[in-house]
Amino acid sequence: MRPYQQRAVLRIQDAVKAGKTRFLFEMATGTGKTLTSAAVIKLFLRTGNARRVLFLVDRVELEGQAHKAFVALLKNDYTSSIYKENRDDWRKAEVVVTTVQSLLFNNKFKQFAPTDFDLVISDEAHRSIGGNARAVFDYFMGYKLGLTATPKDYLKKYNAAKPTKDPREAERRLLLDTYRTFGCDSGEPTYRYSLLRC
Repeated sequence: MRPYQQRAVLRIQDAVKAGKTRFLFEMATGTGKTLTSAAVIKLFLRTGNARRVLFLVDRVELEGQAHKAFVALLKNDYTSSIYKENRDDWRKAEVVVTTVQSLLFNNKFKQFAPTDFDLVISDEAHRSIGGNARAVFDYFMGYKLGLTATPKDYLKKYNAAKPTKDPREAERRLLLDTYRTFGCDSGEPTYRYSLLRC
């Protein structure tokens, strides 16, 4: 892991020690959010803060990529599985990767107990917890980590008091809600690594 990824893991440790249960990593595209997630997963599983982790994505392509990465990065210690490929055996894995859509279809997420996952990680959080998908995210108890590459500076021009019909305004609102969802009401994520620091 690179030093900035290690700093992200340290920040989440500090946040847990401070009693927080929701976290947001704002990291530029290509800076290794999945590798950093694997380190967080390993930390939570090793320390007993989690028994099982749900990794939510918003696209099938990301589901396969994340699963492949977790198998490579965690294979010596933990099992990763894609939910829709192992619907009957998902409990055998410590890390379950799925699309939000798979769990939304026919309310499949309600087949789980709210306590089945002690850590829920939402990849591309500004998209994967929007709209109906929020029901999946909110259903599960425990720690919640959001990952996003979209910086808070994207919100600068959004004025909630004067919404427009511009679709980008709605996306800005969703992003703002993402920060609140992950306990970052101030607009400051748990950890930020921007392109300016790359």
